[in-house]
Amino acid sequence: MGRVAIQGVTKRFGDVTAVDHLTLEVADQEFLVLLGPSGCGKSTALRMIAGLDEPTEGVIEIGARVVNDVEAKDRDVAMVFQSYALYPHMSVRRNIEFPLRSRRVDRDERQQLVEEAAGMLGLDTLLDRKPAQLSGGQRQRVALARAIVRRPQVFLMDEPLSNLDAKLRVQTRAELVELHRRVTTTVIYVTHDQVEAMTMGDRIAILNDGLLQQVGPPQDVYERPTNLFVARFIGNPPMNTVTGKVVRADGDRHAVAVPGGEIAVKPEIGKALDRLALAEVVAGIRPEHLELGADGPIEATVSVVESLGHERHVFCRLTDGQPVIVRQQAAEAAPAEQTPARLTFDDANLHLFDPTTERRVEA
Repeated sequence: MGRVAIQGVTKRFGDVTAVDHLTLEVADQEFLVLLGPSGCGKSTALRMIAGLDEPTEGVIEIGARVVNDVEAKDRDVAMVFQSYALYPHMSVRRNIEFPLRSRRVDRDERQQLVEEAAGMLGLDTLLDRKPAQLSGGQRQRVALARAIVRRPQVFLMDEPLSNLDAKLRVQTRAELVELHRRVTTTVIYVTHDQVEAMTMGDRIAILNDGLLQQVGPPQDVYERPTNLFVARFIGNPPMNTVTGKVVRADGDRHAVAVPGGEIAVKPEIGKALDRLALAEVVAGIRPEHLELGADGPIEATVSVVESLGHERHVFCRLTDGQPVIVRQQAAEAAPAEQTPARLTFDDANLHLFDPTTERRVEA
């Protein structure tokens, strides 16, 4: 079983806490992505699962056993690094079979396993080449093949696509997802790239400053971010966030006053605002949910229009200068720069956050 359970794990380096009481369970055969900015503790968490770093506190389980005191070589995991870590003097074949030689697997079985792994990753014709004769994408495939031949309980991948160019990253992302379906092994994948996380993971676990922020399927995390950090980190362009004052009128009517206008709030959210006694909130709206219209509730000025071919990003400024991005389809009429505009949206797509705790306001 490739289940991985992390229970209250903390890692300190002197006075620095890299991972802070991390509790997370990865199901057998799941593809889980650890996502976060540089320095958030995701690679440290991966190294503790691999046995390369010891946790300061907490328990790590792989399968049915606690592995805190188990050496890395005995944990039945395979790790793929960002740097490929291939032996330059060995052929592709020798690089792939190296872990099998270390385990004294007999020659016929080694050959069969190497050819299977090479076939999965399209390396059949490259087995006699040296790493220096390969492209970056081919070298990464060799590193993956070397991990696959071991048939481990868990694959650990630490930003394996970071050294590839943009086009090759897209191609290799799809190949990794297909590979996971074929080998049906648990994968824990570390990245700072939210596009990789959204397109590859069964679930995403988002970290910041060593703390777990949110765990869930990619679409759930995108549609219901649990706090401001997740809201601003997930999405490209990121979610627009503007601080405003809560306006309470007669009956159940609530609104948020922002620079340039007021945003109506649904009654059930209004009740939550009263329950929390909030005078201010941070209003969030994703760029694809904003529209430019003649009678929208928020006044703004178009500052810059970026065309991306299939869509455009319209950068606007509110009356106090705060930036807001509107995502438009290419078929829509492009606005002129430095012209006034009105912003409109459906309140079903509005997110509100407590400015003090930065937690999502729930109905």
